Amino acid sequence: MSSGWLDAEDLLSLLAETTAPHARVRDAGILCAAAARLQATIVGTMVYPTTLEQAAALLHAIICWRPLDLWNAGLAWGAARVHLGLRGLTLAMPAKDRMALTEALLSGELDAVEEIALRLSPYLEMLD
Repeated sequence: MSSGWLDAEDLLSLLAETTAPHARVRDAGILCAAAARLQATIVGTMVYPTTLEQAAALLHAIICWRPLDLWNAGLAWGAARVHLGLRGLTLAMPAKDRMALTEALLSGELDAVEEIALRLSPYLEMLD
Protein backbone atom coordinates (compact mmCIF):
# COMPACT_ATOMS: atom_id res chain seq x y z
CA MET A 1 0.00 0.00 0.00
CA SER A 2 2.93 2.26 -0.70
CA SER A 3 0.80 4.46 -2.95
CA GLY A 4 -1.83 5.11 -0.27
CA TRP A 5 -4.37 3.06 -2.24
CA LEU A 6 -5.40 -0.52 -1.58
CA ASP A 7 -4.37 -2.94 -4.31
CA ALA A 8 -5.13 -6.61 -4.91
CA GLU A 9 -2.17 -7.73 -2.78
CA ASP A 10 -3.43 -5.58 0.10
CA LEU A 11 -6.82 -7.25 -0.28
CA LEU A 12 -5.13 -10.66 -0.08
CA SER A 13 -3.34 -9.60 3.11
CA LEU A 14 -6.60 -8.34 4.55
CA LEU A 15 -8.27 -11.61 3.57
CA ALA A 16 -5.64 -13.56 5.48
CA GLU A 17 -6.09 -11.33 8.55
CA THR A 18 -9.87 -11.07 8.69
CA THR A 19 -11.50 -14.15 7.18
CA ALA A 20 -11.35 -17.89 7.44
CA PRO A 21 -7.97 -19.39 6.61
CA HIS A 22 -9.51 -21.60 3.95
CA ALA A 23 -10.93 -18.84 1.76
CA ARG A 24 -9.52 -18.98 -1.74
CA VAL A 25 -9.41 -16.52 -4.60
CA ARG A 26 -11.92 -17.68 -7.20
CA ASP A 27 -10.93 -15.08 -9.80
CA ALA A 28 -7.77 -13.00 -9.36
CA GLY A 29 -8.75 -10.70 -12.24
CA ILE A 30 -11.93 -9.70 -10.41
CA LEU A 31 -9.92 -9.05 -7.24
CA CYS A 32 -7.60 -6.76 -9.23
CA ALA A 33 -10.56 -5.02 -10.86
CA ALA A 34 -12.24 -4.44 -7.49
CA ALA A 35 -9.11 -2.75 -6.13
CA ALA A 36 -8.65 -0.73 -9.33
CA ARG A 37 -12.09 0.85 -8.94
CA LEU A 38 -10.70 3.04 -6.15
CA GLN A 39 -8.48 4.97 -8.57
CA ALA A 40 -10.52 4.62 -11.76
CA THR A 41 -10.48 7.63 -14.06
CA ILE A 42 -12.05 8.35 -17.40
CA VAL A 43 -11.06 11.32 -19.54
CA GLY A 44 -8.94 12.51 -16.60
CA THR A 45 -11.83 12.54 -14.14
CA MET A 46 -12.15 10.25 -11.13
CA VAL A 47 -15.07 7.86 -11.63
CA TYR A 48 -15.66 7.75 -7.87
CA PRO A 49 -14.44 11.15 -6.65
CA THR A 50 -15.31 10.93 -2.95
CA THR A 51 -13.86 8.61 -0.36
CA LEU A 52 -17.36 7.36 0.44
CA GLU A 53 -18.11 6.57 -3.23
CA GLN A 54 -14.77 4.74 -3.45
CA ALA A 55 -15.66 2.64 -0.40
CA ALA A 56 -19.11 1.97 -1.89
CA ALA A 57 -17.54 0.91 -5.21
CA LEU A 58 -15.22 -1.46 -3.35
CA LEU A 59 -18.11 -2.96 -1.38
CA HIS A 60 -20.16 -3.38 -4.55
CA ALA A 61 -17.33 -5.00 -6.50
CA ILE A 62 -16.28 -7.52 -3.88
CA ILE A 63 -19.78 -8.50 -2.79
CA CYS A 64 -21.40 -8.65 -6.24
CA TRP A 65 -18.50 -9.82 -8.41
CA ARG A 66 -17.41 -12.47 -5.85
CA PRO A 67 -13.64 -12.74 -6.36
CA LEU A 68 -13.42 -15.31 -3.54
CA ASP A 69 -14.98 -18.73 -3.18
CA LEU A 70 -16.22 -17.71 0.32
CA TRP A 71 -16.18 -14.69 2.64
CA ASN A 72 -16.67 -12.00 -0.02
CA ALA A 73 -18.80 -9.83 2.28
CA GLY A 74 -16.29 -10.10 5.10
CA LEU A 75 -13.47 -8.99 2.82
CA ALA A 76 -15.62 -6.22 1.33
CA TRP A 77 -16.50 -4.69 4.68
CA GLY A 78 -12.92 -5.05 5.93
CA ALA A 79 -11.52 -3.42 2.79
CA ALA A 80 -14.02 -0.56 3.00
CA ARG A 81 -13.07 -0.04 6.66
CA VAL A 82 -9.35 0.08 5.82
CA HIS A 83 -9.90 2.42 2.85
CA LEU A 84 -11.94 4.82 4.97
CA GLY A 85 -9.45 4.59 7.85
CA LEU A 86 -6.57 5.55 5.56
CA ARG A 87 -8.48 8.78 4.92
CA GLY A 88 -9.30 9.51 8.55
CA LEU A 89 -12.85 8.17 8.45
CA THR A 90 -14.72 5.31 10.04
CA LEU A 91 -18.07 3.67 9.39
CA ALA A 92 -20.09 3.31 12.61
CA MET A 93 -22.71 1.07 11.01
CA PRO A 94 -24.45 -1.52 13.20
CA ALA A 95 -24.03 -5.15 12.15
CA LYS A 96 -27.73 -5.54 11.34
CA ASP A 97 -27.55 -2.60 8.92
CA ARG A 98 -24.38 -3.99 7.30
CA MET A 99 -26.16 -7.33 6.90
CA ALA A 100 -29.21 -5.67 5.35
CA LEU A 101 -27.02 -3.75 2.89
CA THR A 102 -25.11 -6.91 2.02
CA GLU A 103 -28.39 -8.75 1.35
CA ALA A 104 -29.65 -5.87 -0.81
CA LEU A 105 -26.47 -6.10 -2.89
CA LEU A 106 -26.60 -9.88 -3.19
CA SER A 107 -30.26 -9.87 -4.21
CA GLY A 108 -29.73 -7.17 -6.84
CA GLU A 109 -32.15 -4.85 -5.06
CA LEU A 110 -29.24 -2.41 -4.76
CA ASP A 111 -26.80 -2.06 -7.63
CA ALA A 112 -25.74 1.60 -7.92
CA VAL A 113 -22.58 2.87 -6.23
CA GLU A 114 -24.21 6.24 -5.60
CA GLU A 115 -27.10 4.59 -3.76
CA ILE A 116 -24.72 2.47 -1.70
CA ALA A 117 -22.80 5.61 -0.74
CA LEU A 118 -26.06 7.30 0.19
CA ARG A 119 -26.97 4.41 2.49
CA LEU A 120 -23.53 4.48 4.09
CA SER A 121 -23.36 8.24 4.58
CA PRO A 122 -25.35 8.50 7.86
CA TYR A 123 -22.80 6.19 9.50
CA LEU A 124 -19.64 7.99 8.38
CA GLU A 125 -17.57 9.57 11.16
CA MET A 126 -14.19 11.25 11.46
CA LEU A 127 -11.57 9.27 13.37
CA ASP A 128 -10.35 10.87 16.58
